[in-house]
Amino acid sequence: MEKHTGNVTDPASVSGEKPGCEEWRMIHLESGASAMIIPHSRPSIDQSDIDAVSEVLSSGRIAQGEKVKEFEDAVARYVGKKYGVAVSSGTSALHLALLSLGVGPGDEAIMPSYVCSSPYFATLHAGAVPKIVDIDLSNFNICADAVEPQISSRTKAIIVPHMFGNPAELDPLLELGIPVIEDCAQSLGAEYKSHQVGSLGELSVFSFYATKMITTGEGGMIVTDDDESLAELVELRDYDKKPFSPTKYNYKMTDLQASLGLSQLRKLPSFIERRLRIASLYNEALSKYEIQLPNATAGGNVFYRYVVMLGKMEQVRERAHSDGVVCERPVFKPLHSDLEIAQFPNSDKAYDHALSIPLYPSLSQEEADHIIASLEQILRDLVDTERVEQ
Repeated sequence: MEKHTGNVTDPASVSGEKPGCEEWRMIHLESGASAMIIPHSRPSIDQSDIDAVSEVLSSGRIAQGEKVKEFEDAVARYVGKKYGVAVSSGTSALHLALLSLGVGPGDEAIMPSYVCSSPYFATLHAGAVPKIVDIDLSNFNICADAVEPQISSRTKAIIVPHMFGNPAELDPLLELGIPVIEDCAQSLGAEYKSHQVGSLGELSVFSFYATKMITTGEGGMIVTDDDESLAELVELRDYDKKPFSPTKYNYKMTDLQASLGLSQLRKLPSFIERRLRIASLYNEALSKYEIQLPNATAGGNVFYRYVVMLGKMEQVRERAHSDGVVCERPVFKPLHSDLEIAQFPNSDKAYDHALSIPLYPSLSQEEADHIIASLEQILRDLVDTERVEQ
């Protein structure tokens, strides 16, 4: 399968054709006029996906079976690992990855604060203690400088999410001597120094939620090169016709989901290319304003999210909503805020100022143009307001 080069292409090459999912466009009628409402996220589903799922439905073999195995092999091969184990979600993938490393009661797993709560809960499921650290504000990722002081004799894993499709700086983290679990929930297809993300950690996990890089509706996967880890993961994934010990789970994926995943994986290069083209449009339009644009680490960003940092984030978000452009905070809340832990200045700043702008393969040229026009007008108005206030 072709893999992307990691370069943002010329915005002039963006096609006006919208790839599939026309039914996801929402039209809001107000005072007799139609106004476009552009959601923050939506899946990219076309007829080939529907046909793939229909074929499995027609076969009558819809539970975990041959399609799941085919999907496991395809993802592992794409990433560059020997084995894949498909599961029900990214969170269950993280849970089993921790267990396969022997992480349990009394152990610690280090993770960033600026991330969804999945790594936190997966660590609790394993009986271990989540250890929260701050991020590098230039790319929103965990970094070795924050991790190293928190390592103790109880540290058994470092969970490294590649946030928003932008790879974390892995080399310094790998050099710390603690097993690294790459969390690639948002970054399938991204590259770190010419390596696929997910290929360098001891174990790596993926999510195939509805709006991820590819989707199976819900679903996840662990990839590894280690034979013992594979055996442990397969043993723990489901309980049917197995001994009672150790405790097992029902984390299976179905052939229905896997058939959709296989169809989506074949289109991943075109999905990434589309994301890069739209990101290039945004870069060109927004670079003239005093906001922080996404920083591509080693050229491998696949732009799962297009996240900017700006002073009056909430005002921009509200104005964009009123224009039919649904922008959101890219992380609901940093973990430390609910845990009432202080001293996470970069995570706090990201929460206060980071804004995610709609970007996905099924975004049409018309929608992209509307987003750019709306944001440019909002940013110009804010600059004019600041001049008046001065």
